[in-house]
Amino acid sequence: QINYPMCTLADVPRNPAHCVEWAKQIEWDRAKPFGEDDLDCDNPKHMQWLYQAALKRAEDHGIQGVTLKFTQGVAKRIIPAIAATNAVVAAACANEVLKLATAVCGHMSTETGGHYMMYQGGDGIFTNTMSHEKQDECAVCGRKAVRLSVPKEITISHLIEQMKSDARLRLQNPAISAPANTASGMKTIYNPHVKSIFEKTKANLDEMLVTWVTESGLELTIDDPVMATQKQVAIHYTDESMVVG
Repeated sequence: QINYPMCTLADVPRNPAHCVEWAKQIEWDRAKPFGEDDLDCDNPKHMQWLYQAALKRAEDHGIQGVTLKFTQGVAKRIIPAIAATNAVVAAACANEVLKLATAVCGHMSTETGGHYMMYQGGDGIFTNTMSHEKQDECAVCGRKAVRLSVPKEITISHLIEQMKSDARLRLQNPAISAPANTASGMKTIYNPHVKSIFEKTKANLDEMLVTWVTESGLELTIDDPVMATQKQVAIHYTDESMVVG
């Protein structure tokens, strides 16, 4: 993004961009072509007016190159993203091929410092490589059950509050199912997402978890709007007494 001196825009424009910026920053507020409306660069009528004002400014100062497309690009600060992205990716790929073909240095991999490349080119050029590592207990994609220690007399409502406050889960409004001798192999303990099931299971909030999970090690299946997939929570009972805050 480029900021132009106001004196240049107002007095001595030297290129098409100066004309567009003059129309955008100065002439729009002076002329008020649409009353008190602010300039909306996504409004075709606003952009057409901006283009005509910039074109007249350019003609008055003998400057060529002001088009509607150019005006939109300057006003919205648009860069040719597709071409620029393709060029950066192609250059990075060519660089890696050169490394593989000549062994001039190590190519991108976990062993050599990273397999993920980040490129920043807003105010210069900066690149960095890093490795993405999967967290087994990730609340989004992790498949490993989260171990949760609870007292034996904990109720479903208190279990939900404990899971909400657990940073490994970060739940908002969980539905809970437990292993059971049913056709599906699971039994719904509580489900706030489906009205008919909620009406049948809301009374379970005051029941103790041990009613469904009789021993440590059994896993609950948790479904929550904040999670992309279901999550398993392994219950482990402690000898501590339940403390109600």
